[in-house]
Amino acid sequence: MWGPRSGVNLLDTDEMAAFFERLDHLNQEQLLGLRAAWRSTSRESHEDAWAAVRAVGVREGLSREIDRVRNRTLGWASRGSNTIPYRVSSDVTWLQIKIEAGEAIVDAALAVALGGRLDAASHKILIGPWLRATEGVE
Repeated sequence: MWGPRSGVNLLDTDEMAAFFERLDHLNQEQLLGLRAAWRSTSRESHEDAWAAVRAVGVREGLSREIDRVRNRTLGWASRGSNTIPYRVSSDVTWLQIKIEAGEAIVDAALAVALGGRLDAASHKILIGPWLRATEGVE
C-alpha cells in the first residue's frame, strides 16, 4: 500500500482493484456511453476538476502517484483486448472505442484513487460519467 516516494500507493487499494475489475467487464455500449457522458460535461468543469487533482498532488506529495494512476488507466485503454476482441464495425475497432473513452476512464480512476482527498464538486465531475455509464454493472 505504500509507494517508494510519497509513502502512498494509490493503485494498491481495494477500491482501485474493484475499479479495474469493473473496467474489465464494460461492454461497447457502456464505453460509448462513458465517452458521451464525459463529452457532455463542460470543458471548464473538466479543467476545474483537474486543477483540483493537481492541487491534491502538490499539497499531499502525490503528483507521481497521480501520474501512475493515469498511466495505468491509459495502459488499459490502449491494450489490445481484454473481454471483447472483435471488430465492432468496418471502421471502429474495440481498441479504438477503449482509447476514445480513455479520458473519461482516467477521470474516474483518479476520482476513485483520490477519494475524499478531492473536494465533492471535483469528485462528482470526475466520477459522474463513470457512474452514469456503469449503472447496473455488477
